[in-house]
Amino acid sequence: MTTDQLTRTGAARPPRPAARPLAAGTLDGLFTATARHRPGAVAVHEGQQHLTYARADARSAQLATALLREGLQLGDPVIVHCSDHRQSVVAQLAVLKAGGVCVPVGRDASPRQREGTALLSGAHMVLCSLATRDRWQGRGPRLVLDDPALWRWVGALRADRSLPLSGPTDAAYLLTAAEGDGEPVGHLVDHRAWCLALAARTVQAGSAPPAVSLAEKATGTRTLSAMWWAFAAGSTLSARPSATALFDATTGHGPGAIVCGPEEYARALDHLGRTESYHRPRMTLLVGGPCSAGLAARHLELLPNTRLRAEFVPVDGVLPWTVREFTQESVAEPEGAVGAPLPDVRLTVMDALGRPLGTGRTGEICATGRPLPFDVIGGRGRIVLGGDGAALLRSGLTGRWRLDGTLEITPRTSRGRRHTILHPLDTVAAPNAL
Repeated sequence: MTTDQLTRTGAARPPRPAARPLAAGTLDGLFTATARHRPGAVAVHEGQQHLTYARADARSAQLATALLREGLQLGDPVIVHCSDHRQSVVAQLAVLKAGGVCVPVGRDASPRQREGTALLSGAHMVLCSLATRDRWQGRGPRLVLDDPALWRWVGALRADRSLPLSGPTDAAYLLTAAEGDGEPVGHLVDHRAWCLALAARTVQAGSAPPAVSLAEKATGTRTLSAMWWAFAAGSTLSARPSATALFDATTGHGPGAIVCGPEEYARALDHLGRTESYHRPRMTLLVGGPCSAGLAARHLELLPNTRLRAEFVPVDGVLPWTVREFTQESVAEPEGAVGAPLPDVRLTVMDALGRPLGTGRTGEICATGRPLPFDVIGGRGRIVLGGDGAALLRSGLTGRWRLDGTLEITPRTSRGRRHTILHPLDTVAAPNAL
């Protein structure tokens, strides 16, 4: 991948009025502002360890300086593959401050997944841990964040005065996932898109409570969703060892909010039903696929005073397309109901010829909007042109509009194929078109 593919100028899109405080900033700028306002607050709590906002901000500035010394250029992709959340947060902040693009890799990624991500991104620099270092041999400089020798060098560096180098319309993340054939596809997300998604969540659901708990390992997509919501509010990201520990009452950081996927939340509720002492969170935020009526009913039975919000994320695992909040009345809605689009997200249900369909008719769900990825790398046919010439992201899922203006995911046919998927020949590759 070239630097031109990863970096864009503000001229690529018309300027947006600064109507919301997060919309015009950068992710690393957001963190730095929080660190200045609440320097001693705990940003990450994991096991018996914690990391304050001030320390994370200072260490990431030193590490960003080291990245520049190692030759990192604006828009260069950097793989982040760390074994714990504290290392991962410092690594991501450093890449963003230096104007690079974070390419997060899951802790348990297979050799094929790692190789695919490396080839797709073209990254030649890796930020890792001792536990993950050997998996990246031959991939250029490897900076090991839990190696004391690294910090003896980095700690002697004075933070570069040019930092931070990131801009609102610069790429912040390359989020990769495997296609059906196992080949990776990458979604490029700029700072502004991420901040707009955070602003929409904050307006609808409120600021993150003092602690946001999750049970995913470092650099996972749900971790990214949870951490930036927490950091925007100056809250603590509380990493739990497993889904069954999400309601653990023994930790000093009670789960003011829980962020997880529907499947792991089902396991957490099963454990909760057999537990006598536990924290009751203010909110559960499900990120990923649709939340089933059975899971919502179980939540309302065990935690009737805890809000349940489900964000439907069909593409990159982080930036939602629709949102649905459950109540006793809404549980009776159809199983595939995923709610209404987020602000600034425009959804279209299209037939096999790329024509938009009306209410009640089934087709493939596509989307465009500033709070979504601006480009797709790999994944042939993942962008299609709509009737007005706008480039739309394809979800690969079928659905239909309901009479109340919300979206419903439709099931597969009896032959195991989805309804009315757009034909690959009707799609176009449209880089940087969103």
